[in-house]
Amino acid sequence: MTDEDRINLIRQGNELFNRGDHRNALKIFLATDYRDGIIRVADHLYYEEKQQVSAIKLYKKAGYQRKVDEFAEKAALTIHMLLEGDKKAAEVQAEKIESTEASQANFKEWKPVTLSMEDIVGSSKSKSQGTDKKNGKK
Repeated sequence: MTDEDRINLIRQGNELFNRGDHRNALKIFLATDYRDGIIRVADHLYYEEKQQVSAIKLYKKAGYQRKVDEFAEKAALTIHMLLEGDKKAAEVQAEKIESTEASQANFKEWKPVTLSMEDIVGSSKSKSQGTDKKNGKK
């Protein structure tokens, strides 16, 4: 491809890009290895279309390493935050389990007390037949 052909194709790609035909503009930019055009299409994909993965591939193809590195840092930070969140949730769950186990260990088994009628009647008689300590009377 001659320099003149390349320049004409790049102009055509820019016209397509400005009209919103990003797909065909990208085809021309890739064919002519026009890195600025490829980066413009990648920016459109990244910011407007929210297609970050496709955009990163184009940034990489255009040699725009700074943008690739920024994306990798954001992805790593996101993964780190998710893992830390899972770790904290697991710690809270473990604390709940330990707390439950500790309270169950301190829990004494309840055994019902069985009283007969004689126990109940006998207990009330002995109270009423007790000594009045203040007056010394029986």
